[in-house]
Amino acid sequence: MELYTFFVFLSVIVMPDGELKSYARNVVECPTLEIVREMHRPKMATGEIVDWAATCLTTELPLSIPQGLKT
Repeated sequence: MELYTFFVFLSVIVMPDGELKSYARNVVECPTLEIVREMHRPKMATGEIVDWAATCLTTELPLSIPQGLKT
């Protein structure tokens, strides 16, 4: 097993009806705060979402990946 480093972007969005929506994505690198703000700004302006919060975490996981799949 080898240790692999992953960047995980997590976003939680508050919808107008109070519902919380969340998603997590494996990303190549963590986006800057300004990029994340620009992603959410238009939806906040139109009232499509009420609020949001996001974070990006670096995670190391021990994985066994077959030789043919390694990049």
